Amino acid sequence: MSRYPRTVLGTVCLPWRDDGALDEPLFRRTIRNLVAAGLPDLYIFGTAGEGYAVTDGMFRRVAAIFAETMREAGGAAPMVGIVSQSLATMLERIEHCRTLGIDTFQISLPNWSVVSDTELRRVFAELCGGFPEARFLHYNLMRSGRLVSPRLYAELAEAHPNLVATKYGGGDPFFISGLMQHAPKLRHFLTEQGYYIGAPLGECGLLTSISSSNPARAFEYLNAGANGDWPRFAALYRELCGVLHALLDSAGGSFVDGAYDKTILKLSEPDFPLRLLPPYETVGDAVFEAYRKRLAAEFPEWLPG
Repeated sequence: MSRYPRTVLGTVCLPWRDDGALDEPLFRRTIRNLVAAGLPDLYIFGTAGEGYAVTDGMFRRVAAIFAETMREAGGAAPMVGIVSQSLATMLERIEHCRTLGIDTFQISLPNWSVVSDTELRRVFAELCGGFPEARFLHYNLMRSGRLVSPRLYAELAEAHPNLVATKYGGGDPFFISGLMQHAPKLRHFLTEQGYYIGAPLGECGLLTSISSSNPARAFEYLNAGANGDWPRFAALYRELCGVLHALLDSAGGSFVDGAYDKTILKLSEPDFPLRLLPPYETVGDAVFEAYRKRLAAEFPEWLPG
């Protein structure tokens, strides 16, 4: 039995004004609208949420607004990403969030130097062991310098009952099958392409990216895989592959994750700014318009309902 619900997990991007300040009313409205649209399981400060770029002051303010607005909107337990090269900073940020009533965290490995297996175990011991009343999802990505293997996840799950889930954005079939086989106690959230591989093998969740433009259809994709409706599952997967190509073709270059996620979010929040915190480059309005027009022409079902 997995320790975390099987659901669609979505991110909330941060809207920045021209002066670099958070547009708080727009941030609150975006959270409310995502929950109302049927996407209640939300997190902040992942890669798309620029968790790597905020100051401690920004972190505290955004976390407080997010937690408050999620509760007002009737969303699920707010999940806050903890990204830092300093384990001590990670511990301080979790401790602050606990004062806000936040008990669910998405953690990444510190990466000034690639951690060894021994150091990795110490990270989980400090975080999970230091806050036994909290729940932790581990974001498994190569920006940390390494991946946590399925067998090591099995060991960590036994050692830490409050390690409840993982997040993996890759599409390696052998790695995904290993997650399902070796660490079934953890809920593994996979992006749209990975979910197509993982759903026939085990009870993984959907980490929404391109599918977030239409939460109802994202849940249809989740449930088709969960219920073994393979013809419908394959049909939705073909659509999502086309949606992904539409986004990447429109962008015409390589950008940090948040640039793409803000482009997708702007479909439902037309006044959402595309800018990122410096020094990172984002896409322009012309890219957004090209993406929106291509969806309208080829995949209108994935436009916001």
